[in-house]
Amino acid sequence: MDIAIVGRHTKVSEDMRQKIFDKMAKVESLAPRATRAEVNVVHERNPRLASDRERVEITLHDHGVIRAEAAADDRMVALERASTRIVEQLRKQHERRAHRHKNKPSLHAVVAQDLAQESQRAPESEAERVAHVETWEGAPEGATVEVPVDGTPISIRSKTHKAAPITVAEAIDQMELVGHDFFLFLDAESGLPSAVYRRRGWTYGVIRLEEDGESEGRESA
Repeated sequence: MDIAIVGRHTKVSEDMRQKIFDKMAKVESLAPRATRAEVNVVHERNPRLASDRERVEITLHDHGVIRAEAAADDRMVALERASTRIVEQLRKQHERRAHRHKNKPSLHAVVAQDLAQESQRAPESEAERVAHVETWEGAPEGATVEVPVDGTPISIRSKTHKAAPITVAEAIDQMELVGHDFFLFLDAESGLPSAVYRRRGWTYGVIRLEEDGESEGRESA
């Protein structure tokens, strides 16, 4: 996220700039898709406004614009208040998103339901299961295949999708759109198979897979 710091009627000291960067690091953790933040530090020259002579304005560009500002007789206090207000707005935004998806079953619940349904089905013979897999060959894109696990009543359901490479931010958007806890994608920047997922504390994580060069060397040897 790009951070632009502008002083109006005042010079922003290095200490103040560092304080701003520290505050915006927390803001960025709550808004990982934000592209730019503008922080204006304003000094009011009017003596009648002595109690509010220092004002800090924060504008965050995150699929829309989020603004917060605060004034005090000390600019550090104004920064603290403004950053607290914009963090509160971001938390409320996350809570609204979570509320929209709270009635949707979690990934664990969906998996448990699928396993329960599978266990209630009449057991198939090994020949029937293998035949089912063979008939899947050449099926249309998006078809589902169930592969039996040898010696067990468990079958693994697999589905293949075509996907164009996208960025991490786009993958997070897609995950939020479908209301899942994770989203698989091809990372446009690294070209690697990747997955984004929700973490606690209003943050996201990303996992990427790359081939183990040591394993490849052992196989060729």
